[in-house]
Amino acid sequence: MSWVSVFAGFLVAHMVGDYLFQTDWQALNKRGGLTAGGVSRRALVSHVTTYTLAFLPAFIWIGSELDAVWAIVAAVLVFVPHLIIDDGRLVALYLARVKGVEGLNLGLAASVDQTFHVLSLFLVALLLGTA
Repeated sequence: MSWVSVFAGFLVAHMVGDYLFQTDWQALNKRGGLTAGGVSRRALVSHVTTYTLAFLPAFIWIGSELDAVWAIVAAVLVFVPHLIIDDGRLVALYLARVKGVEGLNLGLAASVDQTFHVLSLFLVALLLGTA
């Protein structure tokens, strides 16, 4: 299986999981969910879980082309980075320290968030393409 094919499948799954499946409640409440309890954690974990389920066809394909272990590795490598990125603090830190942004810039934050997601999926696709 080529990394390009995996990446293409991952991009489609990403769009489905991050845009079609994510609810307003999840989007509005997930920030800080890695360390906060209650609503933030439930919103973050429920979003990342449904997001990862959008990749199920890709994981089945990976399992059939490689083996079940690689499908599980892929699922973990999709789930964990998405959890960290969507917590929001990594994006906020990057905006402040690297880009020098002061205050809230939702458009730029969304762009950086999506770039981190695509980059992480690209790296996973490269790994799977060489497996």
